Amino acid sequence: MLSTVTHVCIAVRDLERTARRFSEKFGIGPFTTRTQHTPQRHGEVRGKPAEYTLKFGYARAGSIIIELVQPLAGETVYDEFLAQRGEGVHHIGFAAAPPLDEELERWAKNGIRPLQANRRDDPEYGWAYMDTEEDVGCVLEIVCDPPLGWWESRSLAEDLKGPLGEG
Repeated sequence: MLSTVTHVCIAVRDLERTARRFSEKFGIGPFTTRTQHTPQRHGEVRGKPAEYTLKFGYARAGSIIIELVQPLAGETVYDEFLAQRGEGVHHIGFAAAPPLDEELERWAKNGIRPLQANRRDDPEYGWAYMDTEEDVGCVLEIVCDPPLGWWESRSLAEDLKGPLGEG
């Protein structure tokens, strides 16, 4: 059910502070940041429509992307995580084949539901944090992106409107 690991995500309260520490102490960075607002028609948390805004930071560490996420508005699983555990590793991201709904059905057949999901403007694409903590000790994310993933297309896009969010 899983293929290539694409990233490791850390939930943070202050993205700029954490990115600066990664850069200064560990030489990882600079981080590319973006803020993404997800309208209710594209987002869901625990099976219910949800509107939220998240701030993301990305930097490569070898073949893996370090993803920092800071919740800004709305209720998300990141808010729950930060309240219960504080800052730390939230999930491991894996590439998955679109369409997202078919991938979610495949997981549902194994008894695994999404905690939070986000569909792009084209609903074939998006991501979902799967409820896998009891199975493997952490959340696993499935990322159904177009053939050219977000990170690679980031450097090619002049702006990140539409399915890729806001730059």
